[in-house]
Amino acid sequence: MADILTHLRELSFGYGILQNNNSTFQGTPKTFLKYCQEHIVNCEHLTRKQVSQVRDHFLPEEKKTIENGLRLAQYILDKKIITSDTPKIVWLGNQTQSGTPVDIEIDDIPFSLKEESFVLHNMGLYQLINIIIDKVEFKRGLHVFEKYAPDELNTWFNKTREITIQKLKEKSFETKDGTYKNIKLAYSDDLLYMFYNGLENRIKEFSTCDYNRFKKETSGIFREKVFSKFINSILYDNNTYIENKRYCSEVAGENLVNYLMKRLSENPSPKSLYNLFRITKKPYYYAKTTSSFIEVYRVPSQEEFKSKIKITSITSGVPTSQLNLYTTMENIETNEKLIVRNELRYSHGQLNGTPEAKMYIDEGSLLIAYEKV
Repeated sequence: MADILTHLRELSFGYGILQNNNSTFQGTPKTFLKYCQEHIVNCEHLTRKQVSQVRDHFLPEEKKTIENGLRLAQYILDKKIITSDTPKIVWLGNQTQSGTPVDIEIDDIPFSLKEESFVLHNMGLYQLINIIIDKVEFKRGLHVFEKYAPDELNTWFNKTREITIQKLKEKSFETKDGTYKNIKLAYSDDLLYMFYNGLENRIKEFSTCDYNRFKKETSGIFREKVFSKFINSILYDNNTYIENKRYCSEVAGENLVNYLMKRLSENPSPKSLYNLFRITKKPYYYAKTTSSFIEVYRVPSQEEFKSKIKITSITSGVPTSQLNLYTTMENIETNEKLIVRNELRYSHGQLNGTPEAKMYIDEGSLLIAYEKV
């Protein structure tokens, strides 16, 4: 459903600009899709299933998203940001790996669109650190626990392994995923058996397996679809599991903060901060629309970005067991402040892959770097 709502949020904005009509939406998925295909560039390959869950009508949440897009379109038209009677609209939301924040362009004016989300930036830890230290030192794949708490990560895994063996001795774990593929995790004669959709992965002498050997002897699909599924289903509320995960997060957070604050003392106003705010070579509009409010900001270009922003503090926190990093910034000219929260968490199952560092607005205002429209 998330992709459908994203498509509707972006396309309904373009649809509303073209229609120049803020009345209640009455269209069907078929008529909406046909109009977009005929009038919005890059929509020609869209299918009905990409804009609605059912064939003949939009579900309430889908219709709400469309109506929010229409309201935003009217707001932009009222502000005279778009003045052409026949604007050219180019949808860029299908370019998911482009790295650009822009979702749609109206007469070459770029727009980045949000709805309920408070996410400011989907990023990896390596990107965040490179921005803060103002230097490209780290590469994609930087793992917060492997780098900043390797011993605690191994202990977390070892405790997970011990609990897993105990649980599987009592009963093998069997379930199905969302596509009804068979999943099984079993333990016998010190062998861990992982089964997924007819495939098998075994780990010998599992009772002595450490984190590094586990990574080496398993593939991502078995870690995500089987082992992590077991953790989420069986160990999610296990105190020993939670305590070891929490301690690993606390140590990683402390070590990461110490490193960043030491580097920050050399340069509290890194020039690369424009990357944190997704400021590009070309200015664009950042719009957040819900049923209750509309917020639109003009994002300056890199050349225009002259705000004197400094990072005043970086701290870590572990509310339950997940590691959060909090960065506090201040515009020393306007006194506007902003706190962003990076949630360092596994996105493809516990103990699988590289934790992401998705950034959220925690407190404060985007006026620290953007201009309200």
